[in-house]
Amino acid sequence: MNKKTILFVDDEPKILKSLRRMLYPLSTDWNMIYVESGAHALEILAQTPTAVLVSDMRMPSMTGLELLKIVQNRYPEIVRVMLTGQPGKDMYCDVMAISHYFLWKPTSFENFEALFGRIKELDSILKDEHLVRLIGGISSLPSLPELFTRLTELLDKPEANSAQIATVIGDDLAMTAQILKLVNSAFFNLLKRVDTLSDAVAYLGLDMIRNLVLVQHLFSQFTPEEYQEFQLNQSWQHSFCVANLSEQIVTSQCKIGQDHKHHSYLAGLLLDIGKLVLIRHLPDTYREILVKVAQEDRAQVETEREYLGTDHAAIGAYLASLWGLPREIFESIALHHKELPVNLSGPSSITEAVWHATRICHGDFSLSESNNAIYSLGKQFVSGIESPSSLPKE
Repeated sequence: MNKKTILFVDDEPKILKSLRRMLYPLSTDWNMIYVESGAHALEILAQTPTAVLVSDMRMPSMTGLELLKIVQNRYPEIVRVMLTGQPGKDMYCDVMAISHYFLWKPTSFENFEALFGRIKELDSILKDEHLVRLIGGISSLPSLPELFTRLTELLDKPEANSAQIATVIGDDLAMTAQILKLVNSAFFNLLKRVDTLSDAVAYLGLDMIRNLVLVQHLFSQFTPEEYQEFQLNQSWQHSFCVANLSEQIVTSQCKIGQDHKHHSYLAGLLLDIGKLVLIRHLPDTYREILVKVAQEDRAQVETEREYLGTDHAAIGAYLASLWGLPREIFESIALHHKELPVNLSGPSSITEAVWHATRICHGDFSLSESNNAIYSLGKQFVSGIESPSSLPKE
């Protein structure tokens, strides 16, 4: 099996020498190249297929940010990692819009090993090269116009607080994904993962949220026509249904802490982010898929696999993993359309909860009948939901 290449770029030879020495144990799994300028890096990229680019931020002639922007445009399939010793939140927005991961100098061997291990796992989630390039070039997901407007208006109020902001963001899966991506980046060097939106907003601060939303335009908007054409209202309703039911299932079935509980909710909320990718970046293909689903009364994921060779679950899981979200979340996204119930001894209880909640929120209880507790909880939960079975087949 050929080893994939990681390209390191730093204008300081001593830094490169230190990285080469520290990361030597990883050379059995990776081919690692070290260069001292962005121009040299581009020469290497033009000749050598590369999986990961790790670049210093502050460099003469071509900065790390400039280099990553070029790479995003020319080679979007490459995982982009920014490595810098320059602190300061002034660069947050620009860098987080262009990089997948952000690491502080000095970074330990353990941090590099964990990051490269996670990147290697991406191959098992999504194999289609065209889609990998497509997703690698994404810096933002679309958000609902109504919620975008509400957040903008709220941010303009001097009395706005983090709890109010979190409430608005929590109503939208694209905003939720972007905020969690940002705050959980290694850029922040947090001692623990931030899993709640209120904590994330409190940590980032209202000014940072304002920059993200109003200045950097990370949250693009759907038009009213797209909102109706692509059945987004049904998708949101389904995501919220799965999020809430997943949380209740995990809470009732397991003795868990708050972190586990929040993961189950977020896994359900972010369940269909793969659809957002298709709608925004492959709209014509997605239209054809929806038309065929309606005409032939067939499951959407089957049609997606026919047209794309994969489905929105794999696309969403790849993106969630690339963004550094918790394993339970991208695992749940990846497996929620598998044919058989997952086993608690393998994937997590969160994954199983999302699996059951996905079907129950479509009105299908047949595969949950063997578990009396989940079956009863699901029946009680959907009793207050209007016609869950009327949602599109997936």
